[in-house]
Amino acid sequence: MSAGRNNSKVLLTLGLVCLASGVGIYFAFRAPSGSTPPSLSIEPGSEALEASPPISIPGGTYLIGNDTGPRDTRPARRIKLTSFQIDPTEVTNSMFADFIQATGYQTDAERRGYSLCFDKNSRQFTRQNGANWQHPDGPNSSILGKESFPVIHVSWYDANAYAKWAGKSLPTEFQWEAAARGESLRGDFPWAGGSKVESHKHANLWQGDFPLRDQALDSYYGIAPVASFVATEKGIFDLAGNVAEWTSSYYAEDSYDLIGNTDPQGPNHGEMRVTRGGSWLSSDQTGVSEAAVWYRGKLTPETSTNFTGFRCVSNGEQVR
Repeated sequence: MSAGRNNSKVLLTLGLVCLASGVGIYFAFRAPSGSTPPSLSIEPGSEALEASPPISIPGGTYLIGNDTGPRDTRPARRIKLTSFQIDPTEVTNSMFADFIQATGYQTDAERRGYSLCFDKNSRQFTRQNGANWQHPDGPNSSILGKESFPVIHVSWYDANAYAKWAGKSLPTEFQWEAAARGESLRGDFPWAGGSKVESHKHANLWQGDFPLRDQALDSYYGIAPVASFVATEKGIFDLAGNVAEWTSSYYAEDSYDLIGNTDPQGPNHGEMRVTRGGSWLSSDQTGVSEAAVWYRGKLTPETSTNFTGFRCVSNGEQVR
């Protein structure tokens, strides 16, 4: 293959990887007012994985960042965190349906009539009309039989509304990384063995040349039901891959230069929110995997996609 064709392929890949990370996604994600609550496609809680007890993360000193990673992950820092609890799985379709049933809430994607999708056939990112949490691939699709899949097509505002309803909150990116990394000062992923382990045995990721071919060595081409892969030593599932997860933190490239050492929150304003954990689209072919515990994704808070979901944390007893 010629050098020109090789360069074109590299540029295409890097451009799409950047898009998957949320760089430059500034669609007009404005929700019109006056819309009515949606009808549900599934009965809340039907044949779905029930919410499991949260996992306690002890207070203490944790490592964040990576001195050899992208600029926004440097410098690596040691921070002190107060103990907290994190949900062992991402919020599922069934769990989100309970919220909709109880509140009549309508998501941003439902109000505006479209969402961002990576199309597995065209291998492109497209604005899919009619795509929302109930219809993940467009108006003719359904989540029937997918009650235990992570909910997708939820904006940061949607995720935050659910968390408040549940008496919880979205994790700060620092809480998220502490839960994923644990007390280890080494390793790039939330499983033992470091970055040389065969990742498809541990997480739902993209295997092959993105976006041209996914070998699906992990048995999934697209998202997987929560808890399809082995949990961390703490009992937390899917902290790498499957869907990227919203955090409460605003994004800034120089966050780690500015945060304090105790219970940092990050910047108090910004245009984007941090996502963590990568997704089923994450690949390490550029030398950096979005699924690494220290990798910082980012999206505008209005954005909803078919590769982004969330999980919740709490600092005490759950109150709804």
